[in-house]
Amino acid sequence: MPETCSLPSNPAPGARPVQATTAQSGNAAPKADNDYSALLARAQAERRLLAVHWELTQRCNERCTHCYLPVRPPYPVPSGELTTAECLDVLEQLAGLGALYLTYSGGEALVRQDFFTLAEAARALRFALRIFSNGLAITPASADRIAALHPLAVEISLYGADAATHDAITRRPGSWRRTLAAFGLLRARSVPVVMKTPLMRQNVAQVAALQALAAQLGARFRYDLTITGSVDGRPAPPEHRLTDAEVAAFFRHADPAQRQRGESHGPRRCAVGKSSLLIGADGAVYPCPEIRIAAGNVRTQRLRAIWEEAPLWHEIAALRDADLPACRGCAVADLCRRCHGIALAETGSLTGAPEVACREAWARGEGMRG
Repeated sequence: MPETCSLPSNPAPGARPVQATTAQSGNAAPKADNDYSALLARAQAERRLLAVHWELTQRCNERCTHCYLPVRPPYPVPSGELTTAECLDVLEQLAGLGALYLTYSGGEALVRQDFFTLAEAARALRFALRIFSNGLAITPASADRIAALHPLAVEISLYGADAATHDAITRRPGSWRRTLAAFGLLRARSVPVVMKTPLMRQNVAQVAALQALAAQLGARFRYDLTITGSVDGRPAPPEHRLTDAEVAAFFRHADPAQRQRGESHGPRRCAVGKSSLLIGADGAVYPCPEIRIAAGNVRTQRLRAIWEEAPLWHEIAALRDADLPACRGCAVADLCRRCHGIALAETGSLTGAPEVACREAWARGEGMRG
């Protein structure tokens, strides 16, 4: 499931202060949430890099049927993957740019033998670290090392409230049991954990059970209704994507907290190109997990030059409602969770109207009207 480079709602205790975006100095963190919100707003207005999503590898120890990445087996290490030395250099460059929030993902980030070298280096540079994982590589020993990192959270994907559902999607027998064990190992060490579940036809009926399971495991539950196509152009598997009727039924019976209404005119409020970026396993730099147009590559350019000089950022950040002719005057704009990247994948244009977003918005409206 694609994951955005979203910024946490609160600053990270002890994290390195953001340079050049605040008048604060030393190790002081913002004193209140409104101070932090102001910092974010200023960073986006001034195009200061705050958040980085880094796909350390495309290798994975699961073979999820809905995955949007062309994943590789855990071994051997592909020749194009950034080396440990290259990654450490990029970390230094990110720190020099003042980035604060760093997410390590994959594939499965923990299949890299140097994962803890890179994670510990990130914390030494005082990044606020978040880890995306499927949990299969989390053992008591690795859980100890993760706890020592004091991450903002470890976000673990779970696809079903039972082994049959989850394992059929991961195509890895026994993965449900091992993933649940990872939640327990981390919570026993007081590591904040998030259960992430993309809702599909196979598991949408299990939402209540999944929420209850998350509570039992001491995890925050987060779902996503959007199953996207692959970055290599393959469409989303139709057997996974919810039908309009299923989306409407979901919102008809969901409590207000579950409904997660889209922000009014979501495209205007998207921070893509303004304060975040994504680094691919091969060093390519993209605006986000969904927009796979490379702005440059850390193997041939310095990150500062990519961030400050590549014209792609300005092209994307400048998009406004007036640039979205198919969206103007839409009756369900306030329910829409349109994404420029999904539009690009579906229509070939950043300004197109992606069918998946349009259908979901209408279905949300139907469901919320009861």
